[in-house]
Formats: sequence, C-alpha cells, structure tokens
Amino acid sequence: MARVLVLGGGFGGVSAATELSRALGDDHEVILVDRSSHFVMGLRKLWALVGLGRLEDGSRDLSLLRGQGIRFEPREILSIDPAGRGVTTDRGDLAANYLVVALGAEPRPDLVPGLAEHGHNVWAAAGVPALKADLEAFDGGSIVIAIAGMPYTCPPAPFECAMLLDDFLRERGIRGRASITVTTPKPILLPNAGVAGSEWLAEQLAARGISYETGLEVKSVEEGTIDYGDDRLDFDLLIGVPPHRPPPVVAESALAGPRGWVSVDPGTFETSHAGVFAIGDVTKVSLANGLPLPKAGVMADLEGQRVAAAIAARVLGLEPPGLFDGRGFCFLEMSKSTAALIEGSFYARPEPRVVIAGESEDHAGRKHRFEQERLERWFGG
Repeated sequence: MARVLVLGGGFGGVSAATELSRALGDDHEVILVDRSSHFVMGLRKLWALVGLGRLEDGSRDLSLLRGQGIRFEPREILSIDPAGRGVTTDRGDLAANYLVVALGAEPRPDLVPGLAEHGHNVWAAAGVPALKADLEAFDGGSIVIAIAGMPYTCPPAPFECAMLLDDFLRERGIRGRASITVTTPKPILLPNAGVAGSEWLAEQLAARGISYETGLEVKSVEEGTIDYGDDRLDFDLLIGVPPHRPPPVVAESALAGPRGWVSVDPGTFETSHAGVFAIGDVTKVSLANGLPLPKAGVMADLEGQRVAAAIAARVLGLEPPGLFDGRGFCFLEMSKSTAALIEGSFYARPEPRVVIAGESEDHAGRKHRFEQERLERWFGG
C-alpha cells in the first residue's frame, strides 16, 4: 500500500488530495494535514464585504474529506523532512511514500511599519468583519487600497476590491462623497497581464472614477497617512495588501530556495527531492520574462490535479500525465453582478500571452459556478 501525505488544506492541497483519493481508491492511503479545521473559499472575502453572501457560505469543515476516503489530520506541522518524505507535528511524526507541500503563503502586514495598526487586511479572513463594519459606517471620504509589498496572492484582487466598492458605494448613494485610489509599487497595474492588459484595466478603473498610482512603494503608515518616501497620501479608510511570505516551517526546511519559497520543476512541480512535490502559493516558478507564475487559487487547483495524476501514475504503474502547460484563468469582478474573464498562457515565450474577455453578467455567473463546482467536487456540496 502506498501512502501520500498532503500538507495544507487550501485550494492546492484539497484539489490534490481529492484527485488522489479518486485515482488510488481504497488500496492506498491519502492523508491531509492542516492546523485549521476549515477550508475557506478565498473569493468569499470580497463578496462578504459588499453583501454578496457570507464567508461561511464558502467554508467547509475539512473533516468532510473523510467522506472522500481521505484521512484528515488536524495538526500543527513543526518541521518538514523532505529526504524522509515526512513531517513532525504537535501530535507526532508522519511519513509517506510521496509528499505534497501545499502550505500557501502568509500575509505579513507586520513587515510594513504601521500597516497592521492603521489599515485593514482582508487577505486574511479574520480581517473581514472589521472592514465590513467600517464600510457600513462609512459616510464619505478617501478610501485607499495600497499594495504594500510583493508578492501577494490573487494579483487582480486589489482592483476587484476597488470596483466592487465603487458599486457598493453607488448602491448606498454616497459614491459622490467618496474617492477610491489604488496604489502599487509596480510600474504597471497587473504585470502578469502585460502592458496591454494593464492599460485595459486602467481604462476600467478610470471609467468608474477610481484613481490609481504606479511606482509607489509603501515605506510606513501612520494615522491617516501613507508614507511612500518621496510621496505621501492621506486616507480615511485604508485597505492594505500586505506582502506575503512562505510559512516559517517551509522557509526553515531543506525545501526552501531563495527567500524561502520552494523551487520546483515547472512542468511537474516535483522538487529536487524525489517524490516530494510542492504546489500553489508556496512555490516560486519563474516565467520567460522573469516574472513569477501568479499566486492564485485556480493555479493551485490545476497544479494539484497535475501532481495527483503524476503520483497516481507512479503508484499504479501507468504512463505519466503530460507536463503542466502554464495555462490559467480568473474572473475579475467589475461590479456585484459583472466580471471579465482573463485567460493566460503563462509559459509562453518570450512572455506570457494573456487574453481578456470584457465585462459581462455571464462571466460573473461562471465565477459563482466555479465556487459551487469545487465545493461539490471536494466536499460533496
């Protein structure tokens, strides 16, 4: 009997574990380890802010995975041993024939002085209720969405947030008393979408009266003001997009590459340790133009499917699946009822090829179905 150990109960880990369980059946064991007892659909955070349902609507107890034949272990991972394909946890050691590391990236507002004290962080689900309360009490003034460091997960999300807030404030009849500004340290708004994609996004923001500033690196935040070094920007309500870092248990392991991220083969997501794979936000995959592969749930899902197929093929003695092709997509919400579709061939040379299908209600509906399909596939509903 083969045993596969999956670390992490987010998009990548749950995707890999459920695909593995289906492929391997009852003759082999799939174990998923996570310190949290619940999976949370990340897209629900912005929806909850503007009244499109609740966070809980996209949350599922990870113990439901047992119904898919997966052994769920709610444990804190203390260290990772890639050579032994195992981990030490707060409840003992676990080892396997194959190891899949899908522990994500952690938002770190503490890396920017004053950001945690004076800004809201909705890249963590725990930050949603406080911002929601402040938005409901907001009666006018300056809202700033500041990308305070790189990398961060879900690259389009700050701009989605701005457009959803625009719609939310118009519904409340106070948009005329509010300004919305997005700032980024990058020279263009959405580097993975290229210059043309970023120009398209800039036009969408401008059409809604949303301001944006590029090339502004947040140095520190104090009450009501962001310090960008040579520039300062006042705010009444700040939504900070914190820099993300790999979890310490990964950064301190033998898997860690530069800055703590896990380097993998871009076609297989296998690490330098045979039988050890890493997927999702915890990895660093460099593209032909030097940019990293986007850290996004859909990419983690697709990577999880590919890695699961590869491990199952090895266990069952089948032909290996084709290499991961770097294709991905996302639905960029532009109001509470519309979205655009962004599709990327990120492994293309000399740079990623990105196509944007414009705003429509159909794309928004597809995003809602995307959520429901995965909750059904992974948890049975």
